[in-house]
Amino acid sequence: MSLTEITREIKPLSRLEKLQLIEKISKMLQEEDDPGKYFTPGAEYPVFTPFNEEKAAAQLQQFLEEQQ
Repeated sequence: MSLTEITREIKPLSRLEKLQLIEKISKMLQEEDDPGKYFTPGAEYPVFTPFNEEKAAAQLQQFLEEQQ
């Protein structure tokens, strides 16, 4: 169903029904954004940062200078 079709279906609804629809859609979005779907509770995940990676930064700088 396209957004245009959905809009046509929603337009005749009362204000209260539209607000209830917004509430339901918001709940669906919250459930989709649940981090539990993507991460295991209690598990450790590595986080890569640029700290102590001066050599990599120098290599990238050299590469970028060579491209000019």
